[in-house]
Amino acid sequence: MILSGMRGRRKRKLNELEISEFFGQIAVMTQAGISLPDALDALQDGDENGRIKQAYKELYRQIHQGISVSDAMEKMGIFPDTAVQMCRAGELGGRLSEAMKKLSFHSRKEYRINCRIREAMVYPRLLVFSAIMLILIVFLIVMPTVEPLFEGNELPALTKGLLRISNFLRFHGGMAVAVLILFIGICKLLGSRPAIRCFRDRIILHLPIIGKQLRIIYTYRFSQSQSMLYASGITLTESLEIAGRIIGNYYLAGQFKRVLQRIQNGEMLSGAVRDVDGLDRKLAAVIFVGEETGKLDVMLSDIAEAYEFESDAAISRLVRLLEPAMILIMGVITGIVLLGIMLPVWSMYNYIQ
Repeated sequence: MILSGMRGRRKRKLNELEISEFFGQIAVMTQAGISLPDALDALQDGDENGRIKQAYKELYRQIHQGISVSDAMEKMGIFPDTAVQMCRAGELGGRLSEAMKKLSFHSRKEYRINCRIREAMVYPRLLVFSAIMLILIVFLIVMPTVEPLFEGNELPALTKGLLRISNFLRFHGGMAVAVLILFIGICKLLGSRPAIRCFRDRIILHLPIIGKQLRIIYTYRFSQSQSMLYASGITLTESLEIAGRIIGNYYLAGQFKRVLQRIQNGEMLSGAVRDVDGLDRKLAAVIFVGEETGKLDVMLSDIAEAYEFESDAAISRLVRLLEPAMILIMGVITGIVLLGIMLPVWSMYNYIQ
């Protein structure tokens, strides 16, 4: 039953905070000298989070069947590739506890960054909601109220268009909702296609001002992931493949396939990364220094820490850009509606005069 429950949740992976808690507790206990099976046995009875508790139980059960930790994690299907590969490298190198500790620390960082992004998007989302409510109030309440005042008068094209939209929403609201849902469904369907996702991510990455901030964020994600994976003993090609997948941009991920090919052909990482469109140019120079000094893992860790601060600043700048943009859009919508109402009023006033 436990196994079937885990299979039913295969597609729903643990989030960053759950991963941090899961591996952090195991690392603390194993580094204190407790064996992994005993640690899992103790943790499965003490954790209050149902999903984590179930994961402890299933991992404990599979380890007792003689399956390795990484293979059991891969079989469970609730852990990201990063966690599976890091634990596999830790098992092979005899540093499983250290790998789990690094994974916990990295996941907590990722959780903090994602929380910053979610918190930063609260105000823009509130503005979007306010703009939608404003549009509905105008078309469903304001326009029907002023429409009788315009009867018998020649109306400007803008006013006629607004009245048509108002009447359509009032008398065919169900159809409007159906069209909107269909439109969203088509957009999601098309957005799931690799070619369209790649094109969309490339356009976003090259937007003025916004693209520059996204490059910093993506560079941080890559350097942080690559530093953690490479330092854990995973080979350079395997760590690049994983880091490219989790970077969060389909266009960038596609370029890492070419990076892997160039490295397999004998080229240095710094040269291959230098030509990646979407990463900060400074990254290649730092990697080159690490390759020349034989301290690539140290340089990757240092650049990841530097980009962590820049990533936080980039998120703040993106929010500061979004807020005035949303206010401007709301102002334009309000101005168009007011103009559509006031134009016939001014015409009537001039006619009376």
